[in-house]
This record gives sequence, structure tokens and C-alpha cells, in this order.
Amino acid sequence: MEALLKKFFTPSKKVIADKAKYPEETIKEVEERLKQCQMKIYRGLQRIDKGRLGIPIYISLYDVEGTAITGNYKQMGKGVSDILSQASALMELVERFSLFSFHRRAKDEGILSTFEELGDKAIPWDIFLQSVEDQEDEKTKKVSLKLLKKVPFYFVPALEVRTKQVKYLPFHWFWLIYEYNGSAGGNTYPEASVQAICELIERHTNALSIRINQPMPAIKRESIKGPSEELLKCYERVGIHLWIRDMTYGMPVPTIAVMAMDPSTFPERSEIVYAAGTATSPERALIRALTEVAQLAGDFDTEGKYVESGLPKFANLDEAKVITDFTYEINLSDLPNLSSDNHLEELIALSQAMKERGYEVYLIDIEEENLKLPAVYAIIPGILFRERTVIPYLYQLVRTLSLYLPAEENLKILEEILKEIDNKYYVWAYYGNALKALFRFDEAIIAYEKALLLEPTVPDMVALFTQLADAYFKRGEWDKVIEVCDRALNLGEIPELYNLLGRALYKKSDFASALQAFLRATELDPSSAIDYANAGYCLKALNLLPPAEIFFRKALALDPNLTIAKKGLEYCENILQNKN
Repeated sequence: MEALLKKFFTPSKKVIADKAKYPEETIKEVEERLKQCQMKIYRGLQRIDKGRLGIPIYISLYDVEGTAITGNYKQMGKGVSDILSQASALMELVERFSLFSFHRRAKDEGILSTFEELGDKAIPWDIFLQSVEDQEDEKTKKVSLKLLKKVPFYFVPALEVRTKQVKYLPFHWFWLIYEYNGSAGGNTYPEASVQAICELIERHTNALSIRINQPMPAIKRESIKGPSEELLKCYERVGIHLWIRDMTYGMPVPTIAVMAMDPSTFPERSEIVYAAGTATSPERALIRALTEVAQLAGDFDTEGKYVESGLPKFANLDEAKVITDFTYEINLSDLPNLSSDNHLEELIALSQAMKERGYEVYLIDIEEENLKLPAVYAIIPGILFRERTVIPYLYQLVRTLSLYLPAEENLKILEEILKEIDNKYYVWAYYGNALKALFRFDEAIIAYEKALLLEPTVPDMVALFTQLADAYFKRGEWDKVIEVCDRALNLGEIPELYNLLGRALYKKSDFASALQAFLRATELDPSSAIDYANAGYCLKALNLLPPAEIFFRKALALDPNLTIAKKGLEYCENILQNKN
């Protein structure tokens, strides 16, 4: 307890750009830690912008173990200067690696218990229940609330910032809602904490803007001065149109939304880019928004497409009328300002201001034991995050338990639920998963088919078809797998479907079609070593050994321990060497 309080409540003076250390110090310290670490986490930094905007964008590249743990091969960083952007990219890598490492060890560091057993040690019940927006019928809610107190969760310690108390909260429950959102690395714990909290507030205001779907106040151009104006001029210099809006919605710190469009390259070489930034001061919030737009835009001269996250993408300005219009104009300085020259003062003020608005702030220490660099995961029950928070308690319960309970125990709980609630597709879906894990494939298929009859949402229908196809695959019914995958792909694309489709086609010796499926899987998930290896085996079967060798090497670059890729590469090398 004392050690935790010392980490989070030690003063943290700012020296530059809301940071407690100069970026040169940050880069030196972090790279030294990464080099000293016994794990292969980091390969280096790379600048990726073309220089057209003059806003530097860097990526930090994971090494093999970093990719294996995070499921990614890079992280992006941004800043008003080259060195700040480098430090940002490096700290993003630390943040994600720390979080995904913590996720892996949450079972070891957590306490497997229940709300009833933990009592006052757990996060307060009413605060916990704010975490999702249950819109189910009263009977379903009643069953859910009864079960929620009795079922086992892995509880991890979290600092309740306002009270300086440690409370235990169910990690996997919140992980399914937040994933990497709300995580941050920093030079100090208060610095990382303020950033993490602001990120969650940004997600909240993004969600509110989508729900409200009305024009927002505009920020007067003449009120923007200092570093943010210098960034603004980078856009104006090349003729990019900007719409700058106040998206704060009554939160204690400002959120600024920026939409940008380059009429000289749109739509052939650029997109309309829409992003937001939240910080303790209006100036920093605008800087975050402007650099985020630059990060997504590819200098407004690229063949690439950015993936929408907290805010929607607009195909044209007619679709974006809610942004191009505005309610009234305000000065940048009119927005809330909780900034201080000390991160600790900001952290304390933020937690109090959030409580006044009905939110309690919790922070989990996710420091990775090999790196020993400050990293935190913020939890604010009741904060919105797109559609993720609109989920019944019962749905969130069954999908949380599926992450860690043995299939036999999970099955018992699901059977107990089905005795009272048998008309929810998500219960039948997870019942099918538990049956499949126990190799009861016939029963699993029946459960999935029942779930599909109960009108699941389209994304859940795609997931259900994927599980159904997997059950048929495990029964060796290749034609059924192909049929189910084709039905699902009419609704949406996910890499798991193409993996199953490719494997079924391979089993039927249709290697060319299987290759196309695996290639599409790698397009959707570039970190999927197994699909690169699968593509390699298709090429090997087609006697195209040189390209097969390339794919096996790519798979091993992502996962050096992938046995099938090692065997495939060894075969190709032996045959090609003998030919030479």
C-alpha cells in the first residue's frame, strides 16, 4: 500500500510539453532499459511521414517477443518536434507492452474471488454497476445481478485516486470494455496517470458526440496562438481545410475535435480525417488533436486508409455536415483548464472534478517487471466508449467468465443461467463455446444454431458463424466449413473466417483458393504468423518454393517458435539447395 501511494503521489514537475523529462532523457533511459532487458521487445524507431505537412510521425518497431505479446509489430508516436515524436512512439511501445504483459499475468497477480467474499475490499457495488449500460428486461437484470455477486472474477488491486484507498476490481470485466484504451506509459506515474485519464475522457466525449449528433461550438481561429498555431500553419501552408470544434460536453478538461480535408488530393490521394484530443489545458488538447490528424492522414498524400477508432469516418463533406456546421464561436481560452506545472496536482484535481460529475477514478499499476518503467491502466466506471458500454450485465458476465474459467465450471454456470434465461443468443453462443472446448461438437453445433435463430447483432452473427465453422472443422466436415464461411463473409470480414476457409480448402486440395484465403487473412491481420505459414504451405503444394520460402521466413520473423514454419522453411531450403 505504501509503495503504491509513493509511486502515484510523488510530485512530478513538468519540464517540456506536459512531460516530466526532456525527450532526449526519455529516449536514452527507455532504450537503455529495452537493451538491458533479456527479452526481444524493440527493434528501433522509424520516421514514416513524407515531410509534406512538416509534422513528424514516428513508429516504434517491436521485436519478435514484443510482437508475440502485443499482437502488433509497431506503435505510432506524434509530437510538435522530431524528438518529441520519437519519445512518444517509444513510450507508446512501453505502454502497450506493459499492458499486454499485465493481461497475461493478471491471473497470477489477481485474487480469484467473488464480490460477496471480498466485501468492502472490492470496488463499491454501485460504482461497478455503472460500467455498462444494461438495456435488458427486468427478469434478465435480476438474474444477472444475483450471479454477479457469486461468480468468481480475478480481482486486481487498483488505487482509488480520490480517497487514496486500494480497492480490488475484476480485471477481465474491464479489459473486455477498454482493452488498450486508458493505458499510458510515462516518465513518472502521475504523468502517465493524467494521460491515461484524459484518454478515457476523450473516448467518453467522442461517444457523446456520436449519440448527440448535433453541431458543436467552433473555436475562433484568431484565438489560437503559440505552439498550436504553429501546427495549424503546417496545414494552412499546403491549403488543407480545418474545422476545429469544442467537444468537451461538460467534462472537467477540454476535448477538441479537428476535421481536416485537402481539396488538392481528395479523394484520390487522401481522406477526410476526423480526430480529437483531450488534455488538462486547451492548448495541449488542440496540439493532441492536430498531431493525431497528422498521424492518421499520411500527409494527405497516400494510398493507405486510416482505421476509424473513437470517431466516425466521413466519405464526403455532406456526410460531415454535423461537423462543418457549428452552434456558436468561442475562444480557445474559454475552455476548461485544469493544468498545473506539476502532474500530481493535476491528478488530484482531475479525480475530484470527475467525482463531482459522478465518476470515480481507479489506476492499476501495470509496470512490466523487466522494464521497470512507469505504466498505468485507468478505469473509470460509467465512462462511455462507443458501443462497447451498451451491453447487458448478463452478456458481459458470460463473455468475461469464458476468458479464464475451465470449460467444465463455465458450463455449469451457463446451464444454471439457461434454466432461467433461455432466450438470449449470447448465452447459447457461449454455451456452445464451452461444449466445443469439451469436444462435444454435435451439442455445440445445436447451441450455435439456436443462437443464430435468436436475432444476434451482425458482428455477433459473424462471430457465431466463425465458431460454427470451427465446430464443423473439428468434425472434419470441410464442405460445411466452406458453406458457413461463405455465409458469414457476406456479412463481414474477420481474419479468423479466412483462416478457417483456407484450412478447409487446403484439406480439399484446392491450394490456389486456400492461398487467396490465407493472403486475405494476413491483410486483415498483418501480425498473424500462422497465416503466413499457411500461405507458405499452399505455395509449397503448388511447387512454388522460392515464394513459399519468403512466407515461411515472414512467419518466423513474427513467431520464431512456430514449428510448422520452421519445418516448411527447412524443406524449401533443402530442395532449393539440392537444385543448385
